[in-house]
Amino acid sequence: MELWLLRHAKAEDFSSSGRDQDRALTEFGQSTCQKLNAWLSHHISTQPAPQTIRHSPSLRTSQTSRGVIGDLPLPPSQAMDQLWAATSGDLVAIIQSLADAPDPVWLIAHNPGLSDVVAWLAEPLPVPGMKPGTLVRLSVDLPLHPGSGEIIEVVQLTDRL
Repeated sequence: MELWLLRHAKAEDFSSSGRDQDRALTEFGQSTCQKLNAWLSHHISTQPAPQTIRHSPSLRTSQTSRGVIGDLPLPPSQAMDQLWAATSGDLVAIIQSLADAPDPVWLIAHNPGLSDVVAWLAEPLPVPGMKPGTLVRLSVDLPLHPGSGEIIEVVQLTDRL
């Protein structure tokens, strides 16, 4: 299975509501989404595009999903409640539950769960790790177990953070 894991782009530190789930993307985060959209546009012209896309129900992951997908010919991203604050164990269960879904499977979620599951499946990412807006493409063998994946590509298009 090909698996894409994207950490949401840079979000504001606080929301006006005070709820963490309501934090919106910053201008820098929106710029990162535009860069990822350009990368994705080129990628899907030469390689398979994600066929199953799920994002955390938080505002910043919804905005990241919309900003990166834009008007590209991809299936719509669907909110998945289980991705909110998902641990690496939660992510393993989610990935397993999507085993029969068309791949590549793309999850847009949060740290530390994403970094932890990458390290569990393949290897820890080198510094700076999975900063906001980082996409990691993996090839994974099912059923999942430690070391059952291999990193295909790490896409970091941000200049700072």
